[in-house]
Amino acid sequence: MKKSVLLLAVLFAAPFASQAQVVDIDGNVYDTVHIGNQIWTRPNLKVTRYRNGDSIPQVTDSIQWCNLTSGAYCNYNNDTSYVMAYGRLYNWYAVHDLRNLAPQGWHVPTYEDWDTLQVFLGYDLVAGGKLKEMGTAHWMSPNTGASDEYDFTARPGGQRTDAFYGCMFSELTQQGYWWSSSEMDTVYPWGVNISYNSEGMTNWAASTRKAGFSIRLISDTPQDIRELNKSDFFRVFPNPASDVVYITNAYGLKAGLHLYTLSGRLMAEQDILSGKNSIDIGWLPPGLYLIKLYGDDWTVQQKLIKTE
Repeated sequence: MKKSVLLLAVLFAAPFASQAQVVDIDGNVYDTVHIGNQIWTRPNLKVTRYRNGDSIPQVTDSIQWCNLTSGAYCNYNNDTSYVMAYGRLYNWYAVHDLRNLAPQGWHVPTYEDWDTLQVFLGYDLVAGGKLKEMGTAHWMSPNTGASDEYDFTARPGGQRTDAFYGCMFSELTQQGYWWSSSEMDTVYPWGVNISYNSEGMTNWAASTRKAGFSIRLISDTPQDIRELNKSDFFRVFPNPASDVVYITNAYGLKAGLHLYTLSGRLMAEQDILSGKNSIDIGWLPPGLYLIKLYGDDWTVQQKLIKTE
């Protein structure tokens, strides 16, 4: 029996461990994703107003942007066609504005929030790869180490440089820069950087408040995993499947998997690790199977349809 090439695809209703969505004041809808006990929005922020309804100024001129000491946003290259895929770019003054970029119950992550995420993912040398969207539809090749193990789907929105570099647009498809709400000192805020040619994730404090970076939001309230049904801990896809399926274990929950025929014959078994598990099912005959995910005191059973 090929225990290493096991299993599965189960028809969980939720796309990942989260079923919730967040809506900003402009009506933009963001899926959410659980990683550890944190809840993040995906994709990048697109909002053009603060929480109280006040507009965030859109500044297109580079000289004007360089002279700002208050909040503003822009679209990469002042082109709205990039917004859907990459979101908008904001200076740090907008992040720090007391009117808030985030809807109620959410905030721009602190340095500590980003650090907690890095630690959960195995820290800075591998965290970027685990967050990056796979492939080269949005990332420049080779998109090193990209596995998107937790459905964060980080995309490289580039940046608007600070005044030292003339407040110019650069590095779309190559680099992703995301603000934190924390400062290293009175000049340089903290952010993070993920690159197309590295699987690392860098704590970034090399640009001033005038730079334009992307933004993700994080929930004010950490998720207590005891509140979730065990079936919400995993995302399993695709189903039906013919050759490869994936199971994503967002919380690092200790779990095992058994694959059965409908007559009860055990076909495969495997431990389910934290992150994304890639599984070859090409060897299975087409048909209907049962997947059992289990822990010390719980089980979840679902159907798997194996196609030609």
